[in-house]
Amino acid sequence: MIDIMIRYLGIKTKIVSPITKAIEEITPKKYGVLDLFAGSNTVACALMKDYSVFTNDYQKYSYVAARTLIEAHPQSLIKGLSSDKVFGKFYQANFTELSKRFKTPLRTEQKLLDDIENTYHGSTFDKFVAFFNSSAYVNETTSYHSSFADCISFFSVKEIKRYKANNKLFPYTLFSTYYANPYFSLRQCLEVDSLRYSIDKLLESKAITPEEHNIYLSCLIYCLNLIVISVGDHFAQPQKIQDVTKDLSDSNDKKHLRERKKIIGKKRQVVQSIFTQKLMEFKEEYVPGNTDNKAFNRHYRDLLSSDDLDTCNIKTVYIDPPYTNAHYSRFYHIPETLVLYDYPDIAFQGRYRTDRYQSEFGIKRQAMVEFDRMLKLVKGRKYNAVISYSDTSQCILTIDDIKDMCIEVYGNKPNVIVDTADHMYRNFGQKPNKVLAKEYIISCCINAEDLLEEDEEQK
Repeated sequence: MIDIMIRYLGIKTKIVSPITKAIEEITPKKYGVLDLFAGSNTVACALMKDYSVFTNDYQKYSYVAARTLIEAHPQSLIKGLSSDKVFGKFYQANFTELSKRFKTPLRTEQKLLDDIENTYHGSTFDKFVAFFNSSAYVNETTSYHSSFADCISFFSVKEIKRYKANNKLFPYTLFSTYYANPYFSLRQCLEVDSLRYSIDKLLESKAITPEEHNIYLSCLIYCLNLIVISVGDHFAQPQKIQDVTKDLSDSNDKKHLRERKKIIGKKRQVVQSIFTQKLMEFKEEYVPGNTDNKAFNRHYRDLLSSDDLDTCNIKTVYIDPPYTNAHYSRFYHIPETLVLYDYPDIAFQGRYRTDRYQSEFGIKRQAMVEFDRMLKLVKGRKYNAVISYSDTSQCILTIDDIKDMCIEVYGNKPNVIVDTADHMYRNFGQKPNKVLAKEYIISCCINAEDLLEEDEEQK
């Protein structure tokens, strides 16, 4: 399986086997499977060898990744993918223009990174911290590092309004003006903006197809995951550089020095190298799925209520909804903005989109009603359902709540079967950081007896 998204919140990599086994037990091979909340697309990718698969996610970045991962692409297209094309004239034009705009802070940043070498404390490192903590960005143009003085107008409300009105203005500058420190280095932001400009211009000039554009954009999403400086390597909370004592005598100094080393290491990474390596890996490992495979980008209710699924021959829906109030749009607001590239209004230290989506499943007063509504829509289309849901203190619904709803909608045994799988769960924002938890896997059949007869016929 080729991974595009990494470090995904709630990713099912470690328990994909029991999930796919549960799906296989109630889904004859001639049918399709719909992953209703696809996220990282891990489960859908694992099912591709045996089934036609369909995915859905409300977030655009997940949809882009799904189109790359599960939809079938001609071998001629895969063979023609080229990093040389992406880093050609369009990339160079945008990068050159941005380098002129941000000449002074760009040079300052590089000198600071060079001067640090492998020493992560002392006066030289303190200068980098000052730069890191006071780099200019949209909405923060009154207190900034002196190196931004000659380019501060590019961060102004007036300038960003121009780009809001026309996000295709040259040069692309969204990441350079929104996310340079703490999330990424300024140079990395220039690279990201220039890559986005390049693949858009290649599409506009018909040098690449929409399908190729989507694959290139997926590889760029992957790059963001590798270079981001944030707590947990997601995008929810930018990581601070913690203080150390002058003589390194404090008990926390060793840990903080490790964190500093990691931050500097990430700041030194070159996006072009990561992108090129990922694209090469994709080309070498790509195995086409069923030509019927298709990704959707809809609210789940709209999709299940539409006629778009009528020709998909779906037998089973895999359901992995949000469990907690930690909304995915907070953890992945930057990849979402990369795809939309719309110069959004932002707020708070995390620079979150003010229009970010919040799932009803992550809101306590709505989750029960929403889950019941979803089950009835799935059952109404005569689909089986396989639900995975964790049993942790952070979960909004209890496993008993879910089992009761499944039995109410699908009936009791043998139509509803409950199994479990143990896994380590990342306990975000709480200690201990990792806890052993159970993942409940609930299989709901329209009619288990009919399924057994169908299996016998196939044999």
